[in-house]
Amino acid sequence: MKVLWILNTPLPEAISLQTGRPDVSHSTGSWVHAMACLLEQIPGLELSVAAPARVEKAIILRGKAITHYLLPTRKQDWEWLREQVQPDLIHIHGTEYPCFLEWVKTCGNSHTVVSLQGLVSRIADKYFGGIPEETLRQYVSLRDRIRKDSLFDQKKNLVYRGSCEIELLKSVNHVIGRTAWDRSNALEINPNLQYHTLSEPLREPFYSGRWKYDECVPFRIFMTQAHYPLKGLHTFLEALPSVLKKAPDVSVHIAGPDILRGTGLRGLLLRSGYGCYIADMIHEKGLEGRIQFIGESDAGTVKHELMQANLFLSPSAIENSSNALCEAQILGVPVIATAVGGTPDLIPDADHGRLYEFNDTAALTDAILSTFADSCRFDASSMIRTAVKRHDRQTILRDLLKIYDEVAG
Repeated sequence: MKVLWILNTPLPEAISLQTGRPDVSHSTGSWVHAMACLLEQIPGLELSVAAPARVEKAIILRGKAITHYLLPTRKQDWEWLREQVQPDLIHIHGTEYPCFLEWVKTCGNSHTVVSLQGLVSRIADKYFGGIPEETLRQYVSLRDRIRKDSLFDQKKNLVYRGSCEIELLKSVNHVIGRTAWDRSNALEINPNLQYHTLSEPLREPFYSGRWKYDECVPFRIFMTQAHYPLKGLHTFLEALPSVLKKAPDVSVHIAGPDILRGTGLRGLLLRSGYGCYIADMIHEKGLEGRIQFIGESDAGTVKHELMQANLFLSPSAIENSSNALCEAQILGVPVIATAVGGTPDLIPDADHGRLYEFNDTAALTDAILSTFADSCRFDASSMIRTAVKRHDRQTILRDLLKIYDEVAG
């Protein structure tokens, strides 16, 4: 079977082949890269992976088991790709980028399945994370104006991408999802969709090791990707002073872009509007020295941070199925998350973590303090069993191939 994947960004192997850098992190592509590694095992399956790139013309890169295509993504590039690969099945990973819709418009929807990720058409209204627009307008930074990339610009782009997403879902027959939230929203957009349930593999390092309270840093909180308001960092900062009154040794590590960009003039000039907002909150609440952004992190670094953390926190305004939360669960790290989107599927009861309502500062404070108090005797066995079963790679591979046979047939 010839399978063509269409992604928004190239896989790590393609980047290595293009740049000549063998050290490209295998965290690039996250679970998508992990799933590609699974398909490489299958005899008789030819996997090609296409992604848009800043290239003048299409580039073909031959990997160990995958053929990579980097494309300018003009209409003629999609037509060329179809003729070049002649796929039996097309798997589009995500719905939120216009290039995915362009493939379907150009090449049709035959033997095509689309994986649901964040459903941008459903999250645009949540993008500001509850911060009033009039407040955010005061935080449009010089960097935002020069790059034309303020939160308002970002939301406008999100709304556009959401319209493309809706058109794409109305144009295909098969989707892959994993939560009750993405299923109900996809079927609301197109009731005729055939919905396939499929879990996602995690990155390799997370399948070994177990969190232990005796080896963590007490009162350390770990978060990821908190560089835009949808992820809810500001709501956590509202709760943090109350937490500190009873747990004065709290420290916070955040993986992902450093939105504070340092304290010098260059950092101030490069700081985004949301970064300025967060910097003001930190100053006003006396939280200097409590928050440490550790930058973009590969799987090994994230695992190390999780093993050292006392708890993992996901305070998002909306999520479908947070991979970072799943990585914490499979390691046995105590987790707290907002009861939004598909997250309740991951935390069905207290044995799997704590849920609270978004923007409920008192509930978040209580959840953090209760987790600190209970973590020395936290029994993660049920949560780990669920996560191990949910992310079992051979089960995922079997289910994926079954979907492929059905869509290709």
